[in-house]
Amino acid sequence: MVLHTILTPDWVKNAKLIAAENPRLEGFVPSEGGRHPKILLLGEAPGDQEVKQGRPFMGPAGKELDRWLASLGLTREDIYITGVVNSRPFSIGKTGRKRDRRPNQAEVKQAAPMFDWELAQFPGILLVPMGNASLQRLLGNHAKIGELHGQLLERPIQQFDQAANAFKFATEKRRIFPLYHPSYSKRFKNMQTIVDEDSRKLKQIILNVI
Repeated sequence: MVLHTILTPDWVKNAKLIAAENPRLEGFVPSEGGRHPKILLLGEAPGDQEVKQGRPFMGPAGKELDRWLASLGLTREDIYITGVVNSRPFSIGKTGRKRDRRPNQAEVKQAAPMFDWELAQFPGILLVPMGNASLQRLLGNHAKIGELHGQLLERPIQQFDQAANAFKFATEKRRIFPLYHPSYSKRFKNMQTIVDEDSRKLKQIILNVI
């Protein structure tokens, strides 16, 4: 399996500096995928296993992703994976151990220029945000995965305006297919039917549209 990252050395250097300056971020996990992806998977942020191995979706989450991709007739060479933030956001629990947390707005903004640049490298590719964090990065905080999952959307997406320090919607529309995270049904068994149906719809889109 041949995977690569589109990130340039300058983007990587800048992202590592952001993590180094934030005591509640650790590591850096570059985006990766095949050279001719059929879909662009958008996650939230890497976790402990991803930071340790330096690759997205490792450990149990990675095994679940690979099983899910196989059900779609895909491998990691058929997709490209990136995240809203490419370093691990963590908090310290009562036991003193690190725990994953959702990136805050300041961290999302810091990572935004690179995220926007990455998406711009894949014009016309179907965007598949997995969960609220990546969905809301695209469509704003009003967007909810519970309302939009399993629907093929065509909408403008948010881009970060550094001068205004704010997100603004682009004029160009992108195709978007929001999904619950592949591991969601493992934690919430009652969601299995919904998750499977959304995956079936995505498979049809890949076969018929892409």
